[in-house]
Amino acid sequence: MAVVEMMGVSLVGPREEIEPVAAELLSLGNFEPVPLDFALEKRAGSLSGQGAGGARIATFRSNPYDELLESLRAVWKLIPDMEAPEGGGPSAKDAPQPPSESLCERVCPSFSFDEASKRVKELQGTLTLWRERSEALEEEREKLMAAGAFLDALSAAGRGVERTLKSRYLSITFGRLSAENFKRLEEMASVTPLLVFPAVAEKGYVLAVIFCSRDYHPEAEKLFRTLYLKEYALDEVFEGAGEAMRERLRERVFALERALRGLREAPRNYLEKHRKELETLYCSVFSMQRVYALCRNRGELGGIFVLSGLIPAPTLPKVEATLGRFAPNTLLLTEKDTELERRGRRLPTLLKNNFLAKTFQEIVALYSLPSYGETDPSPLVALSFCLFFGFMFGDVGHGFLLTAGAWLLARKGILKPAFASVIRIAGVAAMLFGFLYGSVFGSEEILPSLWTSPMRGIDHLIRTSLFVGVGFMSLGIVINIFALRRKGRIGKMLFDGEGVAGLLFYWAAAIAGALAFTSEGGVPVALSATLGVLFLVILFGGTLERLIFGLPEGEQEGAVVHTFSVFHALLSFLSNTASFVRLAAFALNHAGLSAAVFMLSDMVHSLPGGAIFRAAILLLGNAVIVGLEGLIVFIQTLRLEYYEFFSKFYEGGGTPFRPVTWKGGE
Repeated sequence: MAVVEMMGVSLVGPREEIEPVAAELLSLGNFEPVPLDFALEKRAGSLSGQGAGGARIATFRSNPYDELLESLRAVWKLIPDMEAPEGGGPSAKDAPQPPSESLCERVCPSFSFDEASKRVKELQGTLTLWRERSEALEEEREKLMAAGAFLDALSAAGRGVERTLKSRYLSITFGRLSAENFKRLEEMASVTPLLVFPAVAEKGYVLAVIFCSRDYHPEAEKLFRTLYLKEYALDEVFEGAGEAMRERLRERVFALERALRGLREAPRNYLEKHRKELETLYCSVFSMQRVYALCRNRGELGGIFVLSGLIPAPTLPKVEATLGRFAPNTLLLTEKDTELERRGRRLPTLLKNNFLAKTFQEIVALYSLPSYGETDPSPLVALSFCLFFGFMFGDVGHGFLLTAGAWLLARKGILKPAFASVIRIAGVAAMLFGFLYGSVFGSEEILPSLWTSPMRGIDHLIRTSLFVGVGFMSLGIVINIFALRRKGRIGKMLFDGEGVAGLLFYWAAAIAGALAFTSEGGVPVALSATLGVLFLVILFGGTLERLIFGLPEGEQEGAVVHTFSVFHALLSFLSNTASFVRLAAFALNHAGLSAAVFMLSDMVHSLPGGAIFRAAILLLGNAVIVGLEGLIVFIQTLRLEYYEFFSKFYEGGGTPFRPVTWKGGE
């Protein structure tokens, strides 16, 4: 069984020991936190109840470092051209690289929570101050540039600044508003006595000069407020400029740009100067955030932590070794899976398989993950999937194209690696069956068949497909028999239609069917009598189980429902077995479709340009066979797995084991 045995563990110890132990468990990647009472419920003197002196353990689900880590990530975002340390993507060219996640795993926390919080707030304050100052200087620079543009426009019109600003009839407004509001202002200017001129447009904002009569200015101001226009006093902009006004504006813009460059470089310079300190701070916070992600269901009593979780049973020695190194004063409490299940606890599923079976876990997961304690069908699916697919799609050439196509699609990121691996293995299986059939791109003349030919041995293929069907159906029932035995359902195991009685009935019915079609004497009376007896045993299986073993509470069903269930189960033997004939049918279909492609290519060969048409038909035809028929065979293989095979023993409905690790989880 590939479902790994799980067990409950609880750690009780001082906080200064539990924290480093939690960090080691993150590296092991084998601890799934659970609520405190999961492993300790109903124990004598339960830790989740009243403690010494009547004190109760406080339970937590919050992580105190979540907000702090987010704040620290926000600090990195305030630095131009930088990304958060675990962002994964490349930073801007020549930008200092932040610490990697793997580095954070190796750095021991060196800041307490209060120290880290204080340091992060100081960083945020400093960077925010630089950013706000930079934004203010940028706005001032834009204002001066707009004033310069306004000055140039007045000079071109032959008007002076003082004369223009002191006009008795003309009101001039100089301000900044968003590009969207500027468009609205232009639209309003077409129906109001306003003249609007954009001076500078940068970063989504427009600095504009607006003219109107002094009488209309009060109404214009109301309009400006609705558009959130930030007005600048032109008298202040041009104050003291005198005749050297244009030169003074340029000097002020140059000084502002120099100050802006310094402010823009300040965060980067600060980072480079304090690089090691900031890496240590980030890694300290990141490490503790992951530690408390694992400790999120902890209980606390004074300085004592209580931490409960689930681990794979084989990793218990590693956990014990970790406690021996880091936590000599910490108590380890364990509980077996059977004890947890008796209390109604549902355990998660962790699968452990070899490479081939692990590849086909995705196929099983499409149906459902095995529940804890259930037989993992992945190894059987790995073998049967290759058998079924190869049987129906056996061809050396087409199998090779399928394998190469899956590899190419996976490399380009079009196909997920797991499914690409399944298709590649299925293609190899098709190639192996191609050698058995002697088929290369549908031609059975190039290679000698090592077994049989779909075009010449269809009877043999049908008999083989039925034999395979009986074998896999029987295997499914045998697995169900062992599963019922593990659950202690001996009566159901013996008398059920998918138990021992059902298996014997199925074998007897298969032999009877074979004799009916192949023997002149028909079905022997003894075999017919055996079928009748087994049918009665299955029909009255519930009564026999109740009389001999005692039927569990809640398992009894009405006589009519039970009778229909029995007939449905027995009739499914016939329909499920007949369904395996599709193995031979699709093998013949593959050969026939390939032959049709060759025939069509031969028909156009004698036409003008026939060689080109023949090549095009061969290429297109084989592409259709590999793509379309390959997809159909893939679906038919899944059908045989899910409906014919799984229906005999598999329930699924498991929940995956989700340990907390450095890279995430939970």
